[in-house]
Amino acid sequence: MTSIIKKFRVLFIIGLMLLFTSLFLEWYILQAFNAKKILIAYWSFNPLTEWSTRFSETAAFNNLIKPNDLHIPIIIIVLFILLLVCSLYSVIFKNFEEKIEIEKLTFYAYILIFLLTLNLYFIFLFPILYLIPNELYFPFLLIKDRELNVTFYYAIGPGYLLQIVGFILIFPYSLFYYKTVFKFKSEKGSSESIIANLMQRIRHPIDLDELIAKEKLKLKLNDKNLADLDDVNKNFTEMMEQEVM
Repeated sequence: MTSIIKKFRVLFIIGLMLLFTSLFLEWYILQAFNAKKILIAYWSFNPLTEWSTRFSETAAFNNLIKPNDLHIPIIIIVLFILLLVCSLYSVIFKNFEEKIEIEKLTFYAYILIFLLTLNLYFIFLFPILYLIPNELYFPFLLIKDRELNVTFYYAIGPGYLLQIVGFILIFPYSLFYYKTVFKFKSEKGSSESIIANLMQRIRHPIDLDELIAKEKLKLKLNDKNLADLDDVNKNFTEMMEQEVM
């Protein structure tokens, strides 16, 4: 089991690296080719730089087909980078396999789950909220415009693909980390509550007067029993003496 966890942790670190690298690659690409299959327009999208092109500003056709800016909030990108850094810190220095109090890892468990959630945002909501409304076909499409005699090619880029691969790599360890921390926390909490309830049930206030009264009653009963036993022995002795006479 330990070897499997170590493999998941290695895959997790690789996944973090891929997710970080994806921020500097193209997430979406739009290209146009003429009848001679020569590239005459090129636009690529990156969440940090928005749309960029390899053509100059004087390329009229290239500027004409430029897509609308998608306006992904920069705060989301910054948050994503912070989550990547915190996740790397947690997997290296806050590893639950080491001798660390697991109940102190709750914050880092939430970090990993939040990273997964934001990663899913890029994978699913990026095309739904940004690409499709701007008529950018997903995941890829080849369109031939016979009037312009131009072929348009729409496709997701390597950055977006790394988002998918990165999610697959970080998912097992993130889920295992989260489940381990909160399972330990719930079991410890339940055991502590059970012990507290038992202690409360057996904990009674000590009443000295009540204890003294009980002890006196026991002594009286013992004295009475002894007196009754003496009377029985005395009567038995008298009866034996009368029979002998």
